[in-house]
Amino acid sequence: MRVTNLADSRQKAPAPTGHVRPTNERAVLALKAIDELRWSDARKHITAIPESPLTEYAWKMYLAGLLAAARDDFPQSETALFAAASAAFVVGFADEKSVAADELRLGAAAMEKLGYAYRRQERLADAYHAHLAAFSLREEHASFDERWETAMSLAVDCTVARRDDEARRWCRTAIDLAVKTPDQPLAKQAQAWGRLAAVLGALGRHEEAVAAARNARDFWRKHDRSAVTAARADVELAGALMKYAESVYESDGAHAKVLLTEALALLATAADELPPFGAEAFAEDRRCTEQTDFVRRLLDSL
Repeated sequence: MRVTNLADSRQKAPAPTGHVRPTNERAVLALKAIDELRWSDARKHITAIPESPLTEYAWKMYLAGLLAAARDDFPQSETALFAAASAAFVVGFADEKSVAADELRLGAAAMEKLGYAYRRQERLADAYHAHLAAFSLREEHASFDERWETAMSLAVDCTVARRDDEARRWCRTAIDLAVKTPDQPLAKQAQAWGRLAAVLGALGRHEEAVAAARNARDFWRKHDRSAVTAARADVELAGALMKYAESVYESDGAHAKVLLTEALALLATAADELPPFGAEAFAEDRRCTEQTDFVRRLLDSL
């Protein structure tokens, strides 16, 4: 006799889109204030959110966790987000016949942010497990945008922990999800390909890293050719080409020269495009100058 799993018998809501949003007016105002860095206003609105019913308490704690994280108080953020996730899960799984999808999406969002708080405290294993739990929930109950967000978080967790093969797999998952996202799919694909390029470079798979960086550049330019991200992508691709050239410098000087020549052309384009963005592109502009000097020295030595 087959034992029916409780989750199998529950009715599920239609597939959601976007990110879960609060319906309480105070919570909406608090979220807006956090986004606008108005800490005092955010705290005032969060304080006004009631602690009952439990759904309101979950939102209150979630927003308190976001506010603490925005102010770099990650221990306090951890406490609040854990309380938010716990409350959301109680509500989400309370009914044996149906799943409260929005509450589970809120719980998953809290776990996503909790993983970030753990990572900022260099608790890498805790960050990974929090994000893995968030992804498991989001895979069943959340939107493609939310799943993509957590896949990218897991890729970062694994990269920081030097688990590059696993990071590569999460990057591939994020790329597949990005295609299905309704909110800026080109930018999401670009970010996922860029992350994959960095991971492949760390693995010493330089030819693949260049191909991934080239894809990232193409998607950034399709998303917005005039944005700073397009110029940054030129610098990233040049960096991947440079590392590939270094890896074949002694064994195949002619190929290294081709790679470095392309890198130099990309850096020249970036050098023209970055300065108008001012402080927003300061780091990339400096990196562009440093890489240009290095590439020229390598070319002169061939």
